[in-house]
Amino acid sequence: MKKTKSSSSPEGPKRMRTWRDIPQNVTPRAMSRVARRRQWQRRLRRVGFAVGLIGLCAGVLFVAHRLAEGDLQLSRASNAEPIREVVLRTDGVLDQAWIMRRLAVPPEATLIDLDLAVLRERLLADRQVITATLTRKFPATLEVSLSERSPVARINVRSSPEEAAPRPHLVARDGVVYPGSGYDARLLAELPWLGGVRLRRVSGDSSAAQFAPIFGMPLVAELLATARNEAPALYKTWRVVSLARLESDAEIEVRTDTIDRIIFNARESAGFLRQVAQLDLLLDSVQPDAAGAISEINLAIGRMVDGRIQVPVTFKEGAGGVGGSGARSAELIAPPPPSSRRQVENGRSGTERAPNNSLFFHPTRPSAREF
Repeated sequence: MKKTKSSSSPEGPKRMRTWRDIPQNVTPRAMSRVARRRQWQRRLRRVGFAVGLIGLCAGVLFVAHRLAEGDLQLSRASNAEPIREVVLRTDGVLDQAWIMRRLAVPPEATLIDLDLAVLRERLLADRQVITATLTRKFPATLEVSLSERSPVARINVRSSPEEAAPRPHLVARDGVVYPGSGYDARLLAELPWLGGVRLRRVSGDSSAAQFAPIFGMPLVAELLATARNEAPALYKTWRVVSLARLESDAEIEVRTDTIDRIIFNARESAGFLRQVAQLDLLLDSVQPDAAGAISEINLAIGRMVDGRIQVPVTFKEGAGGVGGSGARSAELIAPPPPSSRRQVENGRSGTERAPNNSLFFHPTRPSAREF
């Protein structure tokens, strides 16, 4: 019998032929079954990827369309219940009744129905409101957070030429003028009036007239706060604060119950504490009947004399006991006023107050009265 050749050879086992070993001139019919299967698999993967990408894009467009029309089941469920509660959080005095009037939300409205941008503009239209934030709390709660302005003074405003008499408005620290709502009447009665101010209208609607912020109000607010905190009894007598010379001469004029004019230097707000303490010392040094005879105290041009403060003082015309029928001038020479709030408080308690004989008027005219 003829022996067959062994498959093994010194070179090792022969590699099985694949479709890659088929010559290029071989027709497709001669391709192996495995090669054709792999080719179809590649084609199916490409077609499947394309179909999946098209389906994904179509799904995104479908969901976006449903969301825009409000047809999704989740939107319908949350939109079915009208608003039950409006929660107000504020750092001021506005109350629940004010917020409901201002928002004017229909009773049947739902959270999805609300246009928060429009509602926010309604709130900011009242200049008492600085910032407003509205948040939906599903299923049926609207949360409103407000930041409000606080008044430091009052001013009479005629919103339109047709008004017979001006109406009182409030002025905030930043100079914004607004009607004000929700404040205690006693608090408003303690605020001084502003004078020497010309308001500039920035809104043509007379029913909701708005004015440009008043120049220099941060300085005025600093002076008023210093007087209220450091000399409250003195602050309660202040009636009118004039800004007529603030822009031109950097001076603030104050009229009290007994004194026609007290002039403060407003070139630097850090000097208000010294000037208020200086004024408090002056008024404490004079006799009660003489305080009503003072017409003007000029703290703006006070100067140091041997370590002491010298302040010009003018008396009223025909004031009894002041020495004649005409106006008279004098100067107060006093120890340096306290430079810190603690020294001011100690001075009020009497622990560090100078004796009365260290405070006196130095006459600039012979007929001036001396204490």
